[in-house]
Amino acid sequence: MAILQGERGEYQHLYGAVSPDGQIKFGEGFKSQRLRLGLYAIEFERHFAETPAIVCTISGGEWQTFNKSIAILEVTPNYAICTTSSPDRPEDCGFTLIAFGKL
Repeated sequence: MAILQGERGEYQHLYGAVSPDGQIKFGEGFKSQRLRLGLYAIEFERHFAETPAIVCTISGGEWQTFNKSIAILEVTPNYAICTTSSPDRPEDCGFTLIAFGKL
């Protein structure tokens, strides 16, 4: 996690990785929880002032992830909800994330 000072105030940049079971593999500034099959909640420890920009990418071995995708279902200044799936159903899968926004 980094706090950056810009002309228009402070910004927070956080990044990390989440394992298929919802545990944080690396990163800081957030908590992660697997809610149910393929559904994850990411809580920002230091809340943003506005809705941040968030990017998530599937991660893991090629043979485990080549047909997986991730969607960001909801983003607020406090948390994000993400879902991972195969083409026809939800599936647990690891992913990386970055979030950037104004404090």
